[in-house]
Amino acid sequence: MGRESMIGSMQKCLTEGGYRVSVASGCFDLLARKEHSLALKVLLNVDSFTHSEANDLKAISYFLDTWPFLVGERASRYELEESVVYERFGIAAMSPVTFTRFVEGVMPGVKSRRGGFSVRADGRAFRNALETTGMSVSGLAASSGIAEKTIYKCANGGSIDVGTRDGIEKAVRVPVSGDLSIERFNGFLQREPRSSFKKSLSAHLERLGFMFSFLSRSPFNLVMKERESIVSVAGNDKKRLLPHACMLEELERGFGLSPVFITAHGHDKSMEGIPTISLREVGSMRSSGEFMEIMDGRQGK
Repeated sequence: MGRESMIGSMQKCLTEGGYRVSVASGCFDLLARKEHSLALKVLLNVDSFTHSEANDLKAISYFLDTWPFLVGERASRYELEESVVYERFGIAAMSPVTFTRFVEGVMPGVKSRRGGFSVRADGRAFRNALETTGMSVSGLAASSGIAEKTIYKCANGGSIDVGTRDGIEKAVRVPVSGDLSIERFNGFLQREPRSSFKKSLSAHLERLGFMFSFLSRSPFNLVMKERESIVSVAGNDKKRLLPHACMLEELERGFGLSPVFITAHGHDKSMEGIPTISLREVGSMRSSGEFMEIMDGRQGK
């Protein structure tokens, strides 16, 4: 299966799962929303995912409150196994089958880590099994050869390797591993601007009190947050901004995000229905609230 076919397959999976889906390019290929939002990057080889793409995806995850995923068929040296969660630069990675099951509500049970695979023990199920069999921790340790410290870790719902799980399950004769919890990136990651225009804009946004981050591998190059999440395409070339209008409109209509163009100069109040604010105007503003008020006033003009 080629990458485009895989993107189409994942789009179909999300749509059938009740998600509203938008197709993009860059650090993510699909943005999906139901009760929560997902940002999905699809690659044949997950090792081709770059650190820059990961940082952009983390920033988007934080500012737009999305759950980032990397989906691929293989890594450089192996195929991605089903029901296993891998990780690349802090982003959860999995096979198309595993992701499809996740969308259907089936959580993967195994996590890949340095040195092998691990699972999250179901502490309650394990303690019940001990009680049912009448086996003590020391007795289990003696019969299985597993250290008491590891058995207590299992009883407390900790992470254990797959071999240890198999040994414990053989002794107590019931499953003792539970579903994994896939953590989102919740930290604030600010990517620094590079051009003089973006550096000036950065200084103004910081003065106004916005939280924000510039992006390099995304259909929009600036994410901001005040009382709501804002997606922006900022630049000093008007012709390069306009092709992004359809994507910004889709993000507003389908995902409840507030779009805005920020230009280096000019007097446009909106372009293609997207509120437009010049760098000079941003520089004259006194608060983030004033920015929001002006942006809202130019909506759909």
